[in-house]
Amino acid sequence: MSAIHIVLIVEGSMFRKLGQYMKKGAGALAALALGASLSGCAYMNNWGEVDGVPLADLDMSGDAPTQITLAGPDKVMIAEGDVLTITLEGNEAAGEALRFDRDGSRLTIARDSKIYDGSSPAIVRMTLPAPSGLAIAGSGRIESASMASTAEIEIAGSGAISVERIEAERLDIEIAGSGDVMAAGTATVLSIEIAGSGDVQLAQLTADDVSVEIAGSGDVTLASNGKVNAEIAGSGDVVVVGSATCTVSTAGSGSLTCRPGPEAASAGDSEVVAAD
Repeated sequence: MSAIHIVLIVEGSMFRKLGQYMKKGAGALAALALGASLSGCAYMNNWGEVDGVPLADLDMSGDAPTQITLAGPDKVMIAEGDVLTITLEGNEAAGEALRFDRDGSRLTIARDSKIYDGSSPAIVRMTLPAPSGLAIAGSGRIESASMASTAEIEIAGSGAISVERIEAERLDIEIAGSGDVMAAGTATVLSIEIAGSGDVQLAQLTADDVSVEIAGSGDVTLASNGKVNAEIAGSGDVVVVGSATCTVSTAGSGSLTCRPGPEAASAGDSEVVAAD
């Protein structure tokens, strides 16, 4: 299956596609995402039979996966460590229904709803080196202590991903739906793309070179003392805290607000330049 593309036509001009959705492993994740609602509704228990094996049968040898994908309503908690370990907590029946599928550097965790289709989640606790990719299809949740210096976060649906600390040279965030992303730390280059009503909360993350694209009512909060460029089609809002130079192009009621941090509050809002 080829990667999903979303194109929005606004006032006679084409907003370029909000990224190539799920750039790595797009086929598998896009197929799983067909069982999720991208309109903000909760996870729907229609995944059916999925690929993979029970945790007891998963081959744990070799290098640890660098990309983790969660499909469904369950929860993954990742601690940084040198060796891959996985344990299950939470609802026992949900845990027994989980299937783990290794495909190169990607580990996909999905629930077989033919075994258990209840609402109580399983909790998957993992240790592994800082992952480079975290992805959700559905309403699940991933919490990670850290990510690699080149990192990608992707959500299709209403799931949530939080990262305690990121020190990234490049961080890419893509949401299709009503998902939430929260993170703290730093990023030299930050790219955020939202199609829908997703929410990106990065008030505790400072980035130097930022691009934000919103198609819909998504909201973004971040910190920057560098450059921020935003393209908004719809009612999305972007708030930047710091001394960044901000440029915005809009089609709709969306807005970009750049304001100084606490140490420079008396200076008033930073200048926002409207793009031609």
